[in-house]
Amino acid sequence: MAEITANGYVSIREHIVQNWKKIVLLNDANNQIFSTTIDSTGTKAKWTHTRTTEQRVTGYNDFGEPMYEQVKVESNPTLEISLTLTGADVSIHSSVTKVQVLDTQNRIMTEETFAPFTFKTAQDELTLTIKIQVPQQ
Repeated sequence: MAEITANGYVSIREHIVQNWKKIVLLNDANNQIFSTTIDSTGTKAKWTHTRTTEQRVTGYNDFGEPMYEQVKVESNPTLEISLTLTGADVSIHSSVTKVQVLDTQNRIMTEETFAPFTFKTAQDELTLTIKIQVPQQ
């Protein structure tokens, strides 16, 4: 069986960032309370992990000389989405207990249940950090 290289793991992370585009909050009856897209401007939800670029040897030419390429390197194998909303974004007295991340085809890619949070006033604020672990070699 062939192993995935470091570039392969970067490609998997890039695919997730490009294709996991929606956040949904649900109550304990699995009814949708709130949804938003994950976008680069971060109006409600945004990717918050960092990425750098490094020059790495990606192979050798016919003369045995190394060939270099600029590759994207994740700061760590955990991708993060930050979501912040207030009671003004939902119906007052709504309780949320679950967050889902959906892809561009509205398929659930990951979900997590947490202690109930109830929006009692328009000023109440909920901030969630969704961490998605992508292993690396």
